[in-house]
Amino acid sequence: MFNLIKKDFIVCVKSDRFNLVKYILIFILMYLFCNDISYYATPVIITYLIIIGVFSSDYENGVEKFIRSLPIDLDDIVYSRYIIAIGTSISVTIVTLLMYDILSLYMFRSTVFNDFLFSLYINLIILSVTMPLFFKYGYEKMKIVASIIAIAVFTIFSSFLNALSEKIFYAKHLELSINLNVSKYETIHLFNQIFRSFISKININNINMTSIGVICITIFIFSMYISLKAMKKNKYLK
Repeated sequence: MFNLIKKDFIVCVKSDRFNLVKYILIFILMYLFCNDISYYATPVIITYLIIIGVFSSDYENGVEKFIRSLPIDLDDIVYSRYIIAIGTSISVTIVTLLMYDILSLYMFRSTVFNDFLFSLYINLIILSVTMPLFFKYGYEKMKIVASIIAIAVFTIFSSFLNALSEKIFYAKHLELSINLNVSKYETIHLFNQIFRSFISKININNINMTSIGVICITIFIFSMYISLKAMKKNKYLK
């Protein structure tokens, strides 16, 4: 499994220069149009592109089917890819937020811990949903579908996290008005309003950012289990 992790790591680090330029352009673009969503959207986008790039590289170089035909444990293929996914998610999030923090004087605001949590949680859910599809059907069949799903998950789940964090914040600052001031948030949209109504009925003593993290990790582990089953049922990507 170590060699598989090493292979994927090399693909991540030594990808073609266009990919590196692409990541830099994404960072600059999100910086120029900076608002509250940029802080966690940037690492999510870059992480997803890196991970999908690993699958893409395997497909384009004919490695995808070749590795599956080798006399190696299929479980190791899945484990290595999930380890790379979580490692990339954490690394990219830390680096991106550090860069944003250095540039904080010119930013919408300084980075906060919730930016890190949002990025990590959203990455976990997006990868949990998309990676089993790649293992089951292959990159070529799923690249567009997976990207659409990733966008949908980001939009819905980030809105939920925003609404939950807002309620937690106002619960800890009772001196502030209980009615949320929508004008303070630049990325308010329909989903935010829907989840605010839903979150208002939830007891944050039972559901908070910590419990959401536990749920995300559980879903990620369950996703790995699904991917293991998918690999065994479709070893040669028919």
